[in-house]
Amino acid sequence: MHLGASAVRFSGEDPVEALEWEGSGTDIVRPAGVLRWDFSARLFDTELLITGSASAEFEGCCARCGKPVKFTVNEPLSFSVEVGANDAGADLTPEIREAVLLALPLNPLCREDCPGLCPRCGKPFGNGDCDCGHGEKNNPFSGLEL
Repeated sequence: MHLGASAVRFSGEDPVEALEWEGSGTDIVRPAGVLRWDFSARLFDTELLITGSASAEFEGCCARCGKPVKFTVNEPLSFSVEVGANDAGADLTPEIREAVLLALPLNPLCREDCPGLCPRCGKPFGNGDCDCGHGEKNNPFSGLEL
């Protein structure tokens, strides 16, 4: 397909291997689905302008309570690459992969208000108060109560 001044739309998906995930087996998140992309490409002289979006599915565990989580990263794309006059095509996979991976949350949560686990007994705070008394014995202000 020949690109010119008008935008040409592309969409598709690549297998999860396109993310080149080098996980250790103990990662808090890992890819769980294909890498999808939908973008427009426009050629300006030797510069290829890409605008659109990319998404991928991930799974892992909540950073607060350890419950399994599944989520989708949707990231807008806007970048350009230099192409030669004789180039028949351009591989955009590295730029698309980078956009998705940089959008991953540092601490994925099962829900935004996840209360986490008790630091003493490990009981999920979402299941009610625990009986270990974690807040009573470690409270430095407990002697000030009337």
